[in-house]
Amino acid sequence: MSTESHILVIDDDPDIAKAARLLLERHGLRVSTAASPEAAWVLLAGEPIDVILLDLNFARGRTTGEEGFAMLDRLIAADPRAVVIVVTGHSGIAVAVRAMRSGAADFVIKPWNNERLLTTVERGLALRRAKLETAATPPVADGILLGESAGVARARDLIARIAPTAAPILVHGAAGTGKTLVARLIHQASPHAHLSLVTLDAEAADAAVIAARTTAAAGGMLVIDHIDRLPRALHGVLLSALDGIRIVATTRLDRASIRTAIGEDLLDRVGTIEIALPPLLDRTGDALLLARHFLALFAYRHGKPGRPLGDDAAHAIATERWPDNVRGLRQTMERAVLLGSGDAYTVGDFRLSSETTEPQALAPDLSLARNEEALITAALERHAFNVSRAAAQLGLTRAALYRRMARYGL
Repeated sequence: MSTESHILVIDDDPDIAKAARLLLERHGLRVSTAASPEAAWVLLAGEPIDVILLDLNFARGRTTGEEGFAMLDRLIAADPRAVVIVVTGHSGIAVAVRAMRSGAADFVIKPWNNERLLTTVERGLALRRAKLETAATPPVADGILLGESAGVARARDLIARIAPTAAPILVHGAAGTGKTLVARLIHQASPHAHLSLVTLDAEAADAAVIAARTTAAAGGMLVIDHIDRLPRALHGVLLSALDGIRIVATTRLDRASIRTAIGEDLLDRVGTIEIALPPLLDRTGDALLLARHFLALFAYRHGKPGRPLGDDAAHAIATERWPDNVRGLRQTMERAVLLGSGDAYTVGDFRLSSETTEPQALAPDLSLARNEEALITAALERHAFNVSRAAAQLGLTRAALYRRMARYGL
């Protein structure tokens, strides 16, 4: 078996999970374990899994398998290429048949025969490879927290440990570092993943908006974006409306600054656990990993051929400062997929700061439309098509800039 193959064992019995892990690792497989569906979603969001061994019962005394069937349905819905092998008890033939009809690839009965388990996993890996080769879905997933740097590893570990609980979480990070993604991953791995994820834009909130959003999030999860921008007059209104709601708040400020901005009472309510997302500049080695991921993702999404990344381009990506963090890198990779040409990606496909030139002077004519279009184009190119930064330089709102971009076909 290939050492690149990754197996996920979802079973609340630590002895069963350990036995499966030891057996499969002895045969060259990489194995991760999760004690619950909630914990499994964190692992599934973080990296690709080839085969999933899924127990059907997790709550003490349960024998119906309903928890496992619900997880099976979600797995197949999230990824039609998923290969799920159901693990069931002695009397589970009828249950196993039902699981196969629901989309499971195969089943194993506990206590299993080691040879039977290995053969079943081998068949599952072969099926996974076949699905990937012929799938009508992307070969890489979007919405995952990729990265091998220590800061991202710490964030993933905190998500895995805290998401299944009810603890409120405050996510720190500069613009574009992935705060919204972290909130979504926490929701997916929470006991309330089947409920809506409700977002409150603190900067645009008033009492009526707070009442509507918190009511919609009752029993579920509320994401408070840019909580430090909530007007002080509304702090008490928000605090009184948060009972019974799981909170994930986001901010671009550090801990000292956020304490000053929102005060002790609100910070205590939303910041029991804090997750800090480092800027991409501090994530050694992650920029190139993310670049390759986004190039593959957008090539599929836009129906473009996959192309290798030249050595010079790879070096430029790895050494770029990426002031707009992962968001900026993502936009740059998508633009390269759409506009690049040639057999391989080159430095010129990415318009990185090292080779960005100043825009040409405006034409000396009095056409407002021509000059406005040239100004907007220059601002967008200078800021790598970051609309927020270009709008700020032009003295426009984002909405006004979008209207002008539509007018000129930009």
